[in-house]
Amino acid sequence: MSTTEPKPDYPETDNGFFINAGTHSGWFKTPAGDIYDIRKLEPREVTDPRDGTVTTIWGGYAAARDRELAARDAILQGEFKKTGERPAELFQPESKDIPLYITLRHRPGKGYSDIGSFWNSKGRFTVLARDLEGKRGLRFAGNVLDWKSSAELEAERSAKASSDAAPDAAAARGSATARAKKGRDKAPTAEA
Repeated sequence: MSTTEPKPDYPETDNGFFINAGTHSGWFKTPAGDIYDIRKLEPREVTDPRDGTVTTIWGGYAAARDRELAARDAILQGEFKKTGERPAELFQPESKDIPLYITLRHRPGKGYSDIGSFWNSKGRFTVLARDLEGKRGLRFAGNVLDWKSSAELEAERSAKASSDAAPDAAAARGSATARAKKGRDKAPTAEA
């Protein structure tokens, strides 16, 4: 890529989540480009009421760097303190999420070890983080994604499965034609 070409736009990778190993403070960037600072992420032991297992979760408050967004977030927090209500389209009735509070729970998955959520005045986000245990000065690092409901995730899975089921014959023919035009690479010789 030359220096005159613009950087390709990949919104799904233009975000991040970083927590320092020493201070447990850090920052993250949402897919919309909003940057939040985390003063301190602290561990807390919790007991699962279903089976009695004790796990460590990490949690802490975040504040927007943008003053206008911080003001809207403060209004959201004030309303939540008065009513205690969460938007039904974003939360299950048993949810305990608090505005501007990140909670990371240990749930290993493909490429991450902890999953969390964050709720601000613009909506809800999912945090996928890896516990780095102090590697490169970081405790946690990962990505922040837009939150999707179970119904949205299921619809995406079924759409992907249906598109994967029917191969694209035109694309396959085009690829085969391009390979045929290129020809096979010549085998290296002793003179080369």
